[in-house]
Amino acid sequence: MATGSSGGSTMTTALITAIDTREERDVIAARQRVRLVATELGFDGRDRVRIVAAASAMTRSFLARFEQANLSLLVTAGPPMALEMVLAAPRRPAAQGQPQRPRMDTAAVRALMDWVELRHARGVVRLVMRKELPASAGSDPTALAHRTMAALADETGVDPFEEVHRQTVEQIASLTELRQREEQLIAANAQLREVERALRASLEEKDVLMREVHHRVNNNLQIISSLLNLQASRATEPAVREELAVVGHRIQSLSLVHQKLYHSDDLSHIDAGGYVQDLCAHLQSAFAAGTGPVALTVEAPRQQIPLDNAIHLGLIVNELVTNSLKHGFRDGRGGRIAVSLHRTDDDSLTLTIVDDGRPDDGSRRGFGMTLVEAMVRRLDGTLTIDRNGGTRTTLTVPVPKPAPQIRSESGL
Repeated sequence: MATGSSGGSTMTTALITAIDTREERDVIAARQRVRLVATELGFDGRDRVRIVAAASAMTRSFLARFEQANLSLLVTAGPPMALEMVLAAPRRPAAQGQPQRPRMDTAAVRALMDWVELRHARGVVRLVMRKELPASAGSDPTALAHRTMAALADETGVDPFEEVHRQTVEQIASLTELRQREEQLIAANAQLREVERALRASLEEKDVLMREVHHRVNNNLQIISSLLNLQASRATEPAVREELAVVGHRIQSLSLVHQKLYHSDDLSHIDAGGYVQDLCAHLQSAFAAGTGPVALTVEAPRQQIPLDNAIHLGLIVNELVTNSLKHGFRDGRGGRIAVSLHRTDDDSLTLTIVDDGRPDDGSRRGFGMTLVEAMVRRLDGTLTIDRNGGTRTTLTVPVPKPAPQIRSESGL
């Protein structure tokens, strides 16, 4: 029993055997002993092949570099308990005039073993490789090492042809197992593809249904708008006709949202720029007969905002533009209305509506302004109104930029 240090922690080890190697015949003998030790410790066929391959490859690498190597096989107490293989050789500086030797590559054995470390200390190069023991190996490293040493003592001499035969059989068995695992993975992948196809079909079906919902909501809102227009045309009092028309414009602002969504690729966001432009064009057309020559300009580039934000924003735009057309340009008076919608930064959106019509003194508070203030609160925004030489209304609302969508290009 021996005690050693690894990675800053003390680890108890029990030596099984040590092998000096100087030529290929020694490598064959070492490989046979490693196989026997791995078998005695309970490793399965695949792990045995990995352990033997790691020991064989790195022993040859040491011989090519240092012309000799000592291979020690130990059981470490852990946790977890493991088979430890230590290759050691005296470090020899390159002779004068010879090129510097390249750094030893351990990438291949790192894929075969659970833990690999290359050490340089006191003129000795050590390569430590560990493979965790199966649970069936037991918990006493000393007893396990003695039992393995006894099995090694009963082993007869090395037959190179038998060793090559054993190695070939084990590699074939390992390749067969890998092939079986590959077939299992292929079958599992095929099942995942079927699940993915089913999910895609379900998503496409839901997408179609959602579009149909928006289409029907839009149609229903259009019917309600038509009924209001019909009722307004039969009303005898101008005030009633005016109020019904205002309600109709509010419904039209909601209808436009669902119309945009029906033609959109993303059912959770809407192009706010196009929506505001269409809404303002509708309002200008609706009020054209009752106002003078009013030039309404809209500057609103394309930008995606969430559906709920779009509904609230649409109602606000409807009320503010309606108020400008209805009250700012009475009695045939002409003028200009400028609407702009811009993103001030990645997290906020600013709506500005400016008109040079007759400004309101602010004393009159109708339902429209109450609705605007309610929508602003819902958006957690800020609203400022300047009535100096016209009316300038500025609304700033927090609307983060949507994350870019990653669309699958799978050909399934």
